[in-house]
Amino acid sequence: MSTPFVKSRGILFWKNLGLVLLITSIPIALAGMLLYTFGTSRIEAEMNRSHQNQLNMSIQQLNDYLANLEHSVVRLAFDGSFDETLKQLDFVQDFSKTNEIMKSFSLMTESNSLISSVNLYIRDSGKLISDEIGFQTIRSEEDIKLLDHLLEKEQTIYWNYSLRKINSPDSNHKAIIIKLPGGQLYGSFGAVIIYLNQQTLDTMVHKLVAGEGVSLLFNEHGDYVTAPNPVARNQDRLSLEQALKEKISTENAPESMFKYEWGGTTYSVSFGKIAKLGSKWTVVSATPLSQVTAPVTDLSMLILWISVIALTIGLLLSWFASNTMYAPIIRIKHLFEVPKDGKNEGKDEISFIENQWKQYLEEWKTLSNRVKQSIPALRESFLLQFLHHSLSNHTARELFDKLKQLDWDVEGQKFAVMAAQLHGLSEMGGKCTDRDDQLITFAASNILMELCPVEMNKVHVIHFQDMSVGAFFAVDPKLSNDEIKALLNKLSHDYIAAVNNVLRLRVTIVTGKISDSITEMPHVLDQTRKALRFRDLHTSNQLLDMNQIRVEPTHYKRFPTDLEREIVHAVSLGLEEEAVTLIRKFMQELQSSDSTEFMVHQGMMKLLGSIHDTILRHDVNLYTLYEGTHLYEELMHLTEAEQIVEWFQFKLIRPFIKTLSVAYDNQMRELMDHLLMQIQDELLSDVSLDKYAEQLNMSPSKLSKVFRQINGVNFIDYIIRLRIEKCKELLVHTDMKINDMAELLQYQASHLIRLFKKSEGITPRQYREKHRERDTAAL
Repeated sequence: MSTPFVKSRGILFWKNLGLVLLITSIPIALAGMLLYTFGTSRIEAEMNRSHQNQLNMSIQQLNDYLANLEHSVVRLAFDGSFDETLKQLDFVQDFSKTNEIMKSFSLMTESNSLISSVNLYIRDSGKLISDEIGFQTIRSEEDIKLLDHLLEKEQTIYWNYSLRKINSPDSNHKAIIIKLPGGQLYGSFGAVIIYLNQQTLDTMVHKLVAGEGVSLLFNEHGDYVTAPNPVARNQDRLSLEQALKEKISTENAPESMFKYEWGGTTYSVSFGKIAKLGSKWTVVSATPLSQVTAPVTDLSMLILWISVIALTIGLLLSWFASNTMYAPIIRIKHLFEVPKDGKNEGKDEISFIENQWKQYLEEWKTLSNRVKQSIPALRESFLLQFLHHSLSNHTARELFDKLKQLDWDVEGQKFAVMAAQLHGLSEMGGKCTDRDDQLITFAASNILMELCPVEMNKVHVIHFQDMSVGAFFAVDPKLSNDEIKALLNKLSHDYIAAVNNVLRLRVTIVTGKISDSITEMPHVLDQTRKALRFRDLHTSNQLLDMNQIRVEPTHYKRFPTDLEREIVHAVSLGLEEEAVTLIRKFMQELQSSDSTEFMVHQGMMKLLGSIHDTILRHDVNLYTLYEGTHLYEELMHLTEAEQIVEWFQFKLIRPFIKTLSVAYDNQMRELMDHLLMQIQDELLSDVSLDKYAEQLNMSPSKLSKVFRQINGVNFIDYIIRLRIEKCKELLVHTDMKINDMAELLQYQASHLIRLFKKSEGITPRQYREKHRERDTAAL
């Protein structure tokens, strides 16, 4: 028989052949399985019992050592010789007492191999006695803090699982702390510290297992009390120890034993509990079952090999008969391509054929669903590129074919566009960010999509990210242009009402012309968006028709040239508030009558140019001042009047004034300082703006503006404030009458009283009485 023919045999063939062989060899195979099953189970049970007995003996041994340790600890805790007289004991002079203590500590260490060393610490004297290092005085502040911290615990006797020895900063030991005197929770004057011998404790626990087994000891907090066995110290063994610890801690079971699978190996696990000195320890040992069951496994394998030989003989006898029975199935199987990953190799031929058919059907359904789900996103992307002129080189036929592939059959249909601009966001209060604009525009585009009528089932809404949205419609050609226009008008009115009610904003909508040519729609959309500039600024919501908009000159409207000059003059003098106030008036002039947004923008562009020239005349680097910003482009994208005014103030004027203030003439500032001193000296005489302007060789208007710019207050207001302060001084410190004060301050009495009450909220007489009452109360 040829090799390819043999390789083509599948699981069904081998199943049938195996069934015949199994019938012939079933007695031997059954005997081997029974021996392996029951023999192994019996040996495992005996091993577990032996293992548990060994663990109990080891736990008992460890328990005895801990019991001995516990007796020693209790005896120390309540030993009458360890009283407060130790605080006054001179360990150097009273050598016999010191030697007696050290001998008792050495006896404890020698009597119990779990004890590494015993130390006595006296708090106030800072003395330490140890059977290991003798007597010493602790001088390190860090060591004193460590030992004093041990006395702050509430327990009289407790464990510390991570305590370093004195003068050994890198050491880490387990220790028992006994506060002195015993039986008291507070006021301890010292402590006995018993360090455990970690190596002895580890040896006791590691003797519980041999070979590949693991053993561990941990406390009630899940902390390891013993270190890993150095013979089996690898990552797998450490992971096994951690898994056993978590299982036993989670189940919180009493002493028991169980089987545990780890890394493909079955372990016999036994554990027990030890409770001494207020702590609960858990001892765990795990031994692989394979170490015990190896003999029975070898015997079972021998029987299995005998069965294999019998099956081989049956194979030779059954081979030829099976080929004839299997031939029809193999021909059907060859109709399907065998998967390269061999996914279905574990099934018989009939299941393989069935699963292959189901798999092809499921893959077809999955691919079909993915294509359907991705079509809307692909269509949105394609239409976005098309309406942004990115596909201008495509013909109408190419566009129709591409949209048809994207489930949009628009060939022969009519096309229309509309654009909507949102207004009034700045009037809602609060500071709006670019992210707020995007979110509002996104909500507006969703509203437009929801309101589209059934007749306009093919709609693409564009989110322009600048408080404006657009829509591209493909409409049934059976509808006339008037019917389509009526649908667009109804949609526009519904959209305006929805935006007014939901977003609390105003809307301007422009409907474009209706066309049969799809290739001209990007241009139509651009023209429709530009037509938004022709909205009437005095109307809340507007609906404009692109076909009815005519860019014709209206009646002559005088440009506010005087306001423009005043704004430029205020900017050149650095008067920000005055300039902003004039800009608001300038905006109101442009918005008066029948002005459109386009006309207002033209006027504001001209004002920007005038301010631009003024800034250049001050030798200011515009690129550095505005960080390369294209000012005209930024202004073009603003549609709200308040936004435009704020842009002029914060983006244009304020940066220039800051630069102008830094470079302002220092001589002028010194001149103003000298003028202020002169005004204070001449306050009670005739002071006037004209007098000082003539003295400084400048016009009164220029002096007034410079005075306000540098001092932040008008000249007249400054004089009034100084005279009011002088009046208050005279009212408190003199008995001068109001008429005399008014004559002294160059005022009429009634005018002085009115100015004083406006400034202080009370009359001069009330001010004098108020201060006299306060002085009387103070005496």
